[in-house]
Amino acid sequence: MAERVPAPGIGKDEYTEQQPNEMIQPAASSSTSRALVPPSQELVPHNQSQYTTFRAGTYVVQVPKDQIYRIPPPENASIIERHRDPSKRKKPLCCNFVCLGILGFFLLFIILLIAGLYVSVIFSKDPKFSVQRLVYNNKTNSHRPDYTITLKAQNRNSQVAILYKKGGEASLNLNTQEIATASYPSFEQDSGKSKEFALIFHGSKIKLPKEIQKSSTSSKPKVHVKFSLGMDIPGRMSRGALKRSMTFRVDCDFTVDTLVKGTRVLNRECHTNRK
Repeated sequence: MAERVPAPGIGKDEYTEQQPNEMIQPAASSSTSRALVPPSQELVPHNQSQYTTFRAGTYVVQVPKDQIYRIPPPENASIIERHRDPSKRKKPLCCNFVCLGILGFFLLFIILLIAGLYVSVIFSKDPKFSVQRLVYNNKTNSHRPDYTITLKAQNRNSQVAILYKKGGEASLNLNTQEIATASYPSFEQDSGKSKEFALIFHGSKIKLPKEIQKSSTSSKPKVHVKFSLGMDIPGRMSRGALKRSMTFRVDCDFTVDTLVKGTRVLNRECHTNRK
């Protein structure tokens, strides 16, 4: 490889000729470093009028120390570190936006699912009640007879279950006067199911109304009696893990043909509301 050398007159200060195979002494100056040129290499000048041809040998070339890079620049070091540790690489913005979009979609889906379940419970249908049978029992001819009334409860919801809790109260009335009371039973009713159950009403401490006396003693002609039934039932409606407690108010009006054996319910009507 050809090396460019300065014109005559400058070479004495810049270059020092050494004999082959002789040991090279390091320069005393701390501002420069030296490199060895193998003897096999010969400096060939481009212009004989300006450059001098040197014989094959070993030469000491002085290079300014500030031009020698012993370590890579700081910016190169940071690039190498990023390649060594993939976790420190900057991810494209598009990847971040996609991840945020997926996360937002799942959050929105969960919120809509919970809201849908909650709405389905709030706007679910109230249970439907109807009076099926009534049995009058006054074997001791006392003023406090018992009335066994069979009711039918129907859950009209397709995906909401109903739990009837303990503590429900029921009253049997005649002409707005309470004549007997009972406790409502506790049971759970799955969606779309119906259930029949009996309430045993015990007579109140009042004088037996004349309509009751006539209907319970006369079979011909039969004496019709019109009753009203009121119930306050604590309950809970649930769909999956979502539950909501409430109280059902049930009011029924019904008429029986007689209180003698073989009583039939002639007409009935019940309404259910939430309190």
